[in-house]
Parts: sequence; structure tokens; C-alpha cells
Amino acid sequence: MQKLNLYLLFIFLVFITPVLAQQTPHTGWLFLSHTQKVSSKVDVLADVQWRTGDQFMTLNTRLWRTAVNYNFSKKQAIALGYANKNDWDKEDTGEKHTREHRVYEQYTYNFEAERMEFNLRGRLEQRFVKEEKYEFSQRLRALISVQIPLLANDEFSKGLYAKIQDEIFLNVQHKENVNSSLLDQNRPYVAIGYRYNKHIDMETGYMRWLQREEDGGLNSNVFQLMITTSF
Repeated sequence: MQKLNLYLLFIFLVFITPVLAQQTPHTGWLFLSHTQKVSSKVDVLADVQWRTGDQFMTLNTRLWRTAVNYNFSKKQAIALGYANKNDWDKEDTGEKHTREHRVYEQYTYNFEAERMEFNLRGRLEQRFVKEEKYEFSQRLRALISVQIPLLANDEFSKGLYAKIQDEIFLNVQHKENVNSSLLDQNRPYVAIGYRYNKHIDMETGYMRWLQREEDGGLNSNVFQLMITTSF
């Protein structure tokens, strides 16, 4: 098992090294995610994210998100939440500010297999995006993620891990108000992280971010630092 984990670490390093030389847009994301337990059944979720633009030179996106999460069991939960997103983009005529409000519902299913931790999540978002006026649309997001212990203790309560995940975004209502495409985004992601204890994970990873726009698709290299806490 240890040889397999070291092999996965080698694959990660081989995969991420070539992207550093690519000429596609680079961006950096700082992602802070927290779960606060209120009772045996109820949690409060909170995320904050900052993103850079102009090849790391400017801060162009701020996203914060919160939700109330209800746990049916240790494996299954549903949540109702709200998110606020602000984007600042440079144009020839000046800076464009886009605001977005979201209400969302989500279902998560978590399980373990051979010490690996799997997370499946479906999220339906009601989006209100404003450039000149607010436009409404709905988007469905589907995520699958697995954390694989590499050099960790038997309980995987501490140690080095790898993460592999992908998330697909689909416009399911009023796609003409966003980018006129059913496929909105795709986010394959790989990371190396360290679990300090059962309450704190820190990881750094690479995402190949595909976004559909009115005039075609845009691929970006995303380098992310993520800190996840749970108390």
C-alpha cells in the first residue's frame, strides 16, 4: 500500500510540472472552508475564496458562501445556503464590476474505502447575476472527490495525502442569461496536502479550469492553496 501511495505522489509531480511552462492564463486561489458543528445533526458551513487575475498580478474575485447543513447520518447530508460573488475585470473602457447573488441547495454523500475518503456532492444554484441588470439562471453542479493517504497513520488522522477531484457545472435554466451553453464549467483538480489532525487539512494543488463564454471556451491554470477546518 505504501509503494502505491508513493507511486501516486510521483504521478502527481509528473502531471503538474509541465503546466508551469504553459502560456495559458495563470491564476491563484486562496480557499478557506470551515464547518462548525452546532449539534449532532446540524452544522454551519462557511467558505471564503479570493482569486487573482493578470497572471497573479491583481485580485479580481471575492467569493463568500454560507449554509445550514443537516446530517441524516455520518454519510448523508443536505444543506440550504447563500453565496455572494464579486468580479472585477479590466477592459479597454475601464474596469467592469459584476455582482452575483446565489441561493443553493445541496446533497452530499461521504464514505470511506481502503482508508480513502470519498465525497460526492450535488448542488443546485439559483443565480442572480448583475452587469447592467440582474439576470436569473439556474445551474447544477456535480462533484466527486477522493483523498488518498500517502504517508499517514493507520486512522488517517494525521499525515500526507493526495486529492483527486472533478466538478462539472451545467446551466439547466435560462442559459441565454449567462453564456448560452449547457456546459458552463469543468474543474479537474489534483493536490498534495497534509492533515494535522481530524480538524485541520491544508493542501496545495493544480486545477485545469474550463469556462464557457459567449465567444468560446477559456482554459486557465489555477494554483490553489486550501485550508479546511472542522470543529
